[in-house]
Amino acid sequence: MRNIGGRPSRTLLYEDVVNDLYTLIDESQLQPGDKLPPERELTEKLGISRNVLREAFHVLESRGIINSHQGKGRFLRVMPKAGDMTTKYESLSKNLERCSMIEAYEVRQVLEMKAVELIVRNASEDDINDLEKACRELEVIFEETRRTIGEFEMHRLYAKKTKSLFMEQTMEIVLSSILDMMHSRFHDVLDIHNPKKEIDSHKKIISAIRERDAETAKQLMFQHIQDTMDMLQ
Repeated sequence: MRNIGGRPSRTLLYEDVVNDLYTLIDESQLQPGDKLPPERELTEKLGISRNVLREAFHVLESRGIINSHQGKGRFLRVMPKAGDMTTKYESLSKNLERCSMIEAYEVRQVLEMKAVELIVRNASEDDINDLEKACRELEVIFEETRRTIGEFEMHRLYAKKTKSLFMEQTMEIVLSSILDMMHSRFHDVLDIHNPKKEIDSHKKIISAIRERDAETAKQLMFQHIQDTMDMLQ
């Protein structure tokens, strides 16, 4: 396995960690249904942060390689095959990387506005409670790391709470592509310059969702994404 322990986690592409996880699965002779090692063990073994590891897990889940079960851990679903790193998903993701960051964010803005509309329509009280809990956890992440990776987790949760599998999968492609562009072109955008503003924005969005006010939630999400777009111009 490649030795990456000496590299700073902030410059580490999570796709590199995906490759390391493929190697670990192979070397450990894991079989479908087997449980992956816990996060703490993997972060120490690979020399990476928990946030980067979770990004890699999201890639593996989107490719159908692993399943995640809350409170139980992550399990191997199918054995990775040679060439898994060049799936249709990745090809589309790499095509999106050729676009400008502004183009990607314009698409994201439209998708996320529709996402909060669907959440207002479809989310249960438990779903909204989950969003509020995630927002509180995000606040802690911002305080500890001042990095945007945790915020992308929040937006993945928004997509999940739409109860639309198509929306969730589409958002995964868009968010992963944007993260790749950030890592390769805009390292400074990965820094949170105003954590309080970011958290307050999420709190207002979730409050509008709880009030079942779709129009306000959409306007707030529009501005939330626009604030980042303004930083890129």
